[in-house]
Amino acid sequence: MPLFPVRRDADSAAFFDGTARDQFLLIRDKVTGEYFDPTADTSVDPGRFELVPAAGTGTVVSWSVVHGKDAEGPTRTVVGIVQLDEGPWWWGEFTDVDPAQDIAAASVTIAFVNSGDGDRDERVPQFRLIQSAAGSLTPFS
Repeated sequence: MPLFPVRRDADSAAFFDGTARDQFLLIRDKVTGEYFDPTADTSVDPGRFELVPAAGTGTVVSWSVVHGKDAEGPTRTVVGIVQLDEGPWWWGEFTDVDPAQDIAAASVTIAFVNSGDGDRDERVPQFRLIQSAAGSLTPFS
């Protein structure tokens, strides 16, 4: 579970409507076909852009381990940046990853988890490594 509950505001409502449906929404330029991350400002020409679901896969660009402590003792959380298959980069937590593992250039898929136990706590994207049939990581070429 994420470190803290996430709540929507007016600017993030459409994105969180998507995560509630297990969709990671990107902004697509209807003229050029280019994709932008969900935080891009489209107010200059709103009719030119649309929200579309991402494929839900990408490649690890960078990662790090955050060291902390909870009631049970030391914790290590793997976080990083992923380039989505559509092009934009997104940041987030990786689940089920050994903090000692080198995940550079690994293939990932997006999973959605509740950010808290409250009724207003949003579902947020996290990344999971894609494993090959043999159990090894599958890097993109």
